[in-house]
Amino acid sequence: MTSTAPSAATDDAPHDEWWIATLAHLRDDMDALVDDFVARLQAVGSGYEDISAGDIRATARETLTLLITELRGEPLPEHLRDLPHRLGVRRARQGVDRDRLLEAVRLDYRVLWAGLTRVVAASDAALLVAHAEVVLSTVEDYISEVQVAFLNELETLALDTRAAETRAMARLLAAERPDEVAAEVAAELGTPLDAEYEVVLVPSADAASAHRLVADLQHTRARFLIWDFDDGVLFVRPRADVLGRHPLATTRGVVVDEIAGLAGVAEAARLAHLLAPYAPEGRLSDEHELWPPVAADALAPILPGLSAAAISGLRAVPAGDRGRIVETFLAYCETGSVKHTAEAGFVHRNTVVNRLRAFHDLTGMDPTVPRDAARALIALSGARDPDLGSL
Repeated sequence: MTSTAPSAATDDAPHDEWWIATLAHLRDDMDALVDDFVARLQAVGSGYEDISAGDIRATARETLTLLITELRGEPLPEHLRDLPHRLGVRRARQGVDRDRLLEAVRLDYRVLWAGLTRVVAASDAALLVAHAEVVLSTVEDYISEVQVAFLNELETLALDTRAAETRAMARLLAAERPDEVAAEVAAELGTPLDAEYEVVLVPSADAASAHRLVADLQHTRARFLIWDFDDGVLFVRPRADVLGRHPLATTRGVVVDEIAGLAGVAEAARLAHLLAPYAPEGRLSDEHELWPPVAADALAPILPGLSAAAISGLRAVPAGDRGRIVETFLAYCETGSVKHTAEAGFVHRNTVVNRLRAFHDLTGMDPTVPRDAARALIALSGARDPDLGSL
């Protein structure tokens, strides 16, 4: 330690006067303290890249001045009294991450302590150590005040953001010509206009679990825009994941993706509403999967009994065999490949061929003929007997 402060070993002044004098010498070294803070902040990869150097230096100077003033037991000047609040609010508005903010403010203790070791005589090291706790507690109190202001402002900003998003989404979904308002809505939402979007509609009964599943994403770039309908919740974002990795993959609902631009979201939401009643439990379904039950439902009033008649031949075989035949047919319709169907079902290719032939023999519909396969998919979707493979 280098000595610029008076030594308590040769000075008759009480120890508190030594401490006051030491802090005065520390305050006189303010430029060096600020330089030290900036260097330490840069060294930790601060997350402050979007904050100006002038802001960082001015804030460091104010903060260190406040802390030294409090350590000296002096009243704070008026311009520093609300510094913790101002700093917390400003950093929240600047988008600084909470952990990065706290990491930066905690550097103040290291800066102060390093500065103190420079101005205190080696013979007074024990006195300095005796004051370590008060330095730490003063910094921690300051950190707490900054954090409270930061979190309160984040909550306010979140409420303001949600209100603005709600207004913007309402405008988009209600527009007769969404393409005419999409650009303004994109600007209000801070989301790209021409990206490829996805929408997910989750029925009300599953809405709470869906909200929990996406909660962690809502503070990231993969967040959803959310809109509450009377019968469900709509989740909207630029397309990011394949279905199997989707954060809502285990939730009952409908995803409509490959939406060309924000203007297409409203129409996709209407489609998702139409498909939602046909979505199976326990997983997310896409629009391509759900057309057979929709078609079966639409045809039922026009051609009653069509589905039952088309697949009645399947009743000629035992339930277990029937289930395997239907399962193989449905798997084959996913790819049109005997090889892929066999691999997915862990069976030999001949087994797949035999089951598809049995399906043809029992129903009169050849799975390898697209028109027959489509008829069979619709018929199975309209069947009410689960043993017949109702989708």
